[in-house]
Amino acid sequence: MRNNLPVTRREFVLEGDDLLVSRTDLRGTIVYVNPEFVRVSGFTEAELIGQPHNLIRHPDMPVEAFADFWRTLKAGRPWVGMVKNRRKDGDHYWVVAHVTPYHEGAEHVGYMSVRRKAGRAEIAAAERDYAAMRAGTTPLRIRHGALAAPDRLRALNPLWRLSLRQRLLLAAAGVGGLGAALVLLASAGMSLPALLAIVAGATAAAGYCAWWLSSDVLGRLDAAVAHLRDFASGEYTHSIAIDRDDEVGRVLLGLKSMQIRLGFEIEDRRREAAQMARVRSALDAASTSVLVAGHDHAIVYANPAARDMLAAAEADLRGVVPGFSAASLDGSALHALDHAPEAQRERLSTLAAPHPYRIAFGARTFDVTATPVVDARGARLGTVAEWRDRTVELGLEREVETVVAAAADGDFSRRLDLHGATGFVHAVGTGLGRLMQATERSLRETAGVLDALSHGDLRPRITSDMGGLFGEMKSSTNAAVDQLAQLVADIQGATRTIGEAAAGIAEGNTDLSTRTGQQAASLQETASSMEQLTATVRQNAENALRANGLAAGAGEVAEDGGKVVADVIATMAAISESSRRITDIIGVIDGIAFQTNILALNAAVEAARAGEEGRGFAVVASEVRSLALRSADAAREIKALIADSATKVEQGAGRVDQAGRTMTEMVTAVGRVTDIMAEISSASREQSVGIEQVNHTVTQLDEATQQNAALVEQASAAARSLQEQAAGLASAAARFRLDEAPGMRAQQERTAPVRSGATRRARALA
Repeated sequence: MRNNLPVTRREFVLEGDDLLVSRTDLRGTIVYVNPEFVRVSGFTEAELIGQPHNLIRHPDMPVEAFADFWRTLKAGRPWVGMVKNRRKDGDHYWVVAHVTPYHEGAEHVGYMSVRRKAGRAEIAAAERDYAAMRAGTTPLRIRHGALAAPDRLRALNPLWRLSLRQRLLLAAAGVGGLGAALVLLASAGMSLPALLAIVAGATAAAGYCAWWLSSDVLGRLDAAVAHLRDFASGEYTHSIAIDRDDEVGRVLLGLKSMQIRLGFEIEDRRREAAQMARVRSALDAASTSVLVAGHDHAIVYANPAARDMLAAAEADLRGVVPGFSAASLDGSALHALDHAPEAQRERLSTLAAPHPYRIAFGARTFDVTATPVVDARGARLGTVAEWRDRTVELGLEREVETVVAAAADGDFSRRLDLHGATGFVHAVGTGLGRLMQATERSLRETAGVLDALSHGDLRPRITSDMGGLFGEMKSSTNAAVDQLAQLVADIQGATRTIGEAAAGIAEGNTDLSTRTGQQAASLQETASSMEQLTATVRQNAENALRANGLAAGAGEVAEDGGKVVADVIATMAAISESSRRITDIIGVIDGIAFQTNILALNAAVEAARAGEEGRGFAVVASEVRSLALRSADAAREIKALIADSATKVEQGAGRVDQAGRTMTEMVTAVGRVTDIMAEISSASREQSVGIEQVNHTVTQLDEATQQNAALVEQASAAARSLQEQAAGLASAAARFRLDEAPGMRAQQERTAPVRSGATRRARALA
């Protein structure tokens, strides 16, 4: 036997009206359980169906109980007894089980079990007796589910084992035998008193037999009649004695089986009726209009929503269905509610799946879904039709299309007519109206800001409270206008700055152009002076060359002095004259060197003013100045020597006598003069080359100055053009009107030092 573990000692107590029903096949496999059975067992329906019924057997049930259970059922008899079952979680529950064979027609297909709540006294007795039976300490036996001690008197009385027919035949045979015995005894000469005594005894025995038989049969028949009355009154819980095997006992067995099955079916019908009542209550309370028709398409039910809907559309329906009345809806044909009743009848008769369709009656439009209703075997029971009045919705749909089309064309002023709309339609219409209103307000404010922007007014903003995407659009639009306003303010400030800077640059360029012209004139004068200086230096070089020749001649004369002392006076006079001329030349050279130095200084100053382009000129000017200084030094030295020579020549007249002694010194001095004159000649050549370079550089500087003057003119023209463009930009920016917000004033304050700085830089550049 299956032993289901684990178990607990907790009892699950059934409700008073719980009715646990199950069916099994002939092998005890569960094929059906009702919801109460599923709830009490703790299993799911899927866990129970297809499993052996001993899945819920409790280990405390004795083996003898189930042996008697199957023995009784296989004998075709009902079984009634106390059963302790195990729940899925190990708890237990007690029931009074009524089990009977289950037939479909004449075929035995399985067993039906109906269980009810057991009383506490019954549970206590069963607990005690089943425990004693498991321990083998009780004389009680289970027979047909009932616990009882063996009836030895009944076991010894053979009459209890006879059927009713056998007992009636036995009584008839006894009466016949008694009559025959009396005839035989009378013919044998038995006395009359003896015969009367025998007749009296036989009569008493016959009366007892008649009483026993009648009380046994009539008592049980009366019980059967009482049970039938119980069945008729809907009572299926009373106990029926099924311990006899005679004809009346079999009647009672049949009644027990009927009681079990009818009890199940009636309870099942009650449950279904309760479910149907709940369904009807739900349909009565439902807002969806529902019509239910039988297999003949006659309407058997219409919920209040359907009646109200059809009553409201009664006038429109009469235009298609003559004589239609919502008050007389029950019993009318479902297919009559159509433009083509016969075709609709054919469709409903062949309906195999939900069939949606739309139908119009006058100004009313309905959506109908017809669904076939079938039983568990697939037999057609009728039709359920769900009706929806789409008139308002379709009108609203058309209005929505109109409103949406207008919105698509930019017209957000349209609104829905919600007259007569309720529920979802009213909510959708109201929501769409709010959406259109919010959209229109948002777009109008945005359009207002953009219109003002198109007219140059940057002051308006979107001020209405908006959420979601509209709020983002508001923030983005306001931010864009703020940034544009800031940009325009920056442009206005920048144009003022650029205008002032351009004016300053133009003024500086004009000044620079004037100075560049002056510089060009100065360079031209410098070039002329340099040409004169070049000629002078070239002449100085020639004079130095001649002086060098004279010095050489003087040397020769000095060398020959000893021989031509007589010619000393004349020679000294010539020397004196030459010395004066040399002094004059040296003065000229010294003046040229001084002028060259002055010109070099001027050239360095002009080179410094010329900037990077005058850097090479400055280098050349520095070299010229260096040469001029060297020439000046040499000239002073020559001048000193010449002065000394002149002194000596003047003294020579007085010292002719010393000519011989001083001739040697003179030769030496003449040599020194020759060397110095050679240096002067070389320096004059170098000075001539340097001045040529300075002249070339001055020429290049003059050309660069002319180019600079042209560039200054171009820069001045560009500055004037920039000034004109800045004025145009300022005029364009002035079209925009701005708030004098703190941010704008701060921007103007920030641009003020920029403008003044730019003006100063322009003037400094000029």
